[in-house]
Amino acid sequence: MLGGTIVGLIIIFAATRKFFAVSQFEGRYTGFKKILADKWYIDELYDTIIVKPLNGLAGFLKSVVEKSGIDAVVNGTGRFVNYSSRQIRLLQSGQVGNYILFMVLSITVLFLVFWNQEIIVQFLQKIF
Repeated sequence: MLGGTIVGLIIIFAATRKFFAVSQFEGRYTGFKKILADKWYIDELYDTIIVKPLNGLAGFLKSVVEKSGIDAVVNGTGRFVNYSSRQIRLLQSGQVGNYILFMVLSITVLFLVFWNQEIIVQFLQKIF
């Protein structure tokens, strides 16, 4: 167990020393060594070509498409349901006589539409 602990401490010491040795020389390279040290500037190129345009597109989609399109549809649907439910609520008065009247009128209209289409067409032709 003592041997494993000593080996572990030696590895930690060597890694710490190597880390500090590498960090001391960063930024001192020139020419081709600097290009190699900066990983051929791939990160900067990727950021310029891919990340910045995608961030711009995401900002446009968030501010224009989402707020003007998607939110408008969702909020419009909610407003429509709210308005229509308030209007339909007026039909429900609780008076059974009114309900029967609406049923009779609806059945009469459906009967006229489905069974006497020719009469309705002739009537509409005379009007217009």
